[in-house]
Amino acid sequence: MRRTAPMWVGMGVLLLVTAGCGRHDSNGPGSVAHRDTALALGPGDVQIVNEDSSVDMAVVGQQIIVRLSDKTMEKVRRETDTMGIKDSGFGGSIERLVKRTVQSALAQQYTYPLSEVRDARYEDGAIVLDVNGHEPRLLANTKVNNRKLLESFRPDDARRFVAAVNAKKGR
Repeated sequence: MRRTAPMWVGMGVLLLVTAGCGRHDSNGPGSVAHRDTALALGPGDVQIVNEDSSVDMAVVGQQIIVRLSDKTMEKVRRETDTMGIKDSGFGGSIERLVKRTVQSALAQQYTYPLSEVRDARYEDGAIVLDVNGHEPRLLANTKVNNRKLLESFRPDDARRFVAAVNAKKGR
């Protein structure tokens, strides 16, 4: 039986690659930063979670934030816990290194400044974002349960997110 990697592994690899390539999305000004665990919402801010509760997307202040949800982060912590590793040799050291690297990579969030968002709309069941003339690579290439990330949000939440982006842009 073939096992497939959890969604968070794919997103973590994408974040690692993006971080390794100058910490910017080549299709826009997005950047990777350490995950803010206390995401504080102010007036007009909106946070939505996709249908399986694995990814958060928020409009906070003048930026869009995309990150793994608290639920997913807790699962990652459990699955990558190094306390149970009994091997004190080379194999155990490699396992601890890999697990710490995964934890570190996934404890990131991706941000896009609203000033660079040209257009935000909900169309054909998906959030559509134009950041400097392009769909952001991270958002376009990430899949959740075989669906594009931007198609994985409930319609009402997606519309509320788009409305918040447009309201902050003065549209």
